Amino acid sequence: MLSRFGINNGEIIPVCVMATMSSGKSTFLNAILGEEILPEKNEACTARALAVLNQPGTAEVKAYIRKNDGKNYAVDISYPSTVSKINADENVLDVLIVKDILTLENTDKAIVLVDTPGVNNSGDLRHAERTKEILEHLEKGIIIYLLNATQLATNDDELLLQMVVSHVKHHKDVKLIFVLNKIDMLDEEKESIQNTMENASQYIKDHGIDGFEIFPLSALSAKVFRLKLNEKRLTKTEQRYLDQCYQEYQDESKSMLRFAHSYNQMNKEYFVNHKRVSEYALRRAIENTGIVEIEKEIGRLIISSKRQLPENIDELNEYVNLEGVYSRKRRTKNPANYSGRINWICKKCKQINGEEQSCLYCKAPNVKWRAV
Repeated sequence: MLSRFGINNGEIIPVCVMATMSSGKSTFLNAILGEEILPEKNEACTARALAVLNQPGTAEVKAYIRKNDGKNYAVDISYPSTVSKINADENVLDVLIVKDILTLENTDKAIVLVDTPGVNNSGDLRHAERTKEILEHLEKGIIIYLLNATQLATNDDELLLQMVVSHVKHHKDVKLIFVLNKIDMLDEEKESIQNTMENASQYIKDHGIDGFEIFPLSALSAKVFRLKLNEKRLTKTEQRYLDQCYQEYQDESKSMLRFAHSYNQMNKEYFVNHKRVSEYALRRAIENTGIVEIEKEIGRLIISSKRQLPENIDELNEYVNLEGVYSRKRRTKNPANYSGRINWICKKCKQINGEEQSCLYCKAPNVKWRAV
C-alpha cells in the first residue's frame, strides 16, 4: 500500500483495524489519533482503506493523495470534513495521512494505522474484496479485531473472524488484539458487561483461538474525552454526549496518578456540563473508557520489532500542495501583527507556555505558536 507513495513497505509496522460496519473502527482510530480525522459515517463512500503513517515531529496533519490523472497532491486536513470529501472522490486512487501519533508507546518505530472498509456493506461488494486484499498482503504486523458488544456473532462477523483467524494461524508474525467496543451501550439490567465479555470470549474460542485477552472499550467516550482534552471543537451531539456520560467514567478511588507531575503541571481546567473539571479527572475518564490499555498493548507488540522509521519519507515532499478543493483555505495569523497575548502549546508535552523560546516544562524548543 505505502509502496505506491515511494515508501518501502518492509520498513513499516502495519496496525490494521478490522471489523464489520457499525463496530466503530473509525471512531476507535480517531480516539487514538486524538482528533477527528477519519470519516465515521456508517455508509462508507468508497472501498478505499485509509492509512495514517506515524511521523514523529510532524507539526501539521496532511493527506497525500494520488489521483487517476497521474498527479499527486498534499492536502491540509485541519477541517474534519476534508478526509470525508477526499474519500468520496472516485478520482482519488490512494490516500496516505501523515501525523505525529502521540498516544502510542514506542512511536519511534515506523507505524501505520489502517482503517479497512467494512465488509458487510451490501451495496458495494468491493469493500469485502479490499479487506481481503489487505489481509492477503499482511505478512507481519498487528490486527486489531473490533467486536460490537451490542451485536455479537452476526453472520457477517462470523465470516470475517474466520478469515482473520485463518490468516493469523498461517502467519506467525501477525499478532491479534481483540477489542469489545460499544460496551457502554449495553443495557446492564438485561445483560451485564461480565456476561457479555464471557460470551465474546467463548465466541472467539469457538473459532480455535486460545490464550487471548479481550479489551473492553467505549471508543466514542474515549474520542470525545480526548477531543475535549486536546481542546478540539466538539459538535453539539458530541458536547451533549460528553455532558451526559462524563460522570460515569469518574473513579473516585485513590490513584497514584493523582500525584504524577505530568497530570498536574498546569492545573488546567475544562468545563463539562457547566462544571469545572481538572485535567487529572479528564485523563482518568479517558483511562476508564479502556482506550489506554489497548494503546499499551499495541506498544508492547511494537517494541519487539527492530524496524525503524523509513528513510524515504521525503518522497512525499514532491507532492503539490492543494488548497480550496476539499476544504477552504486555512487562515493564518502573523505573530508580528497580533496585538493580544500569544501563548504556544508545546508539541512534546502539550502544555501551554507564554512567549518563551523553549517550553517551561520539558525544555523543548518553540516550533509552533497559536493564540489561546
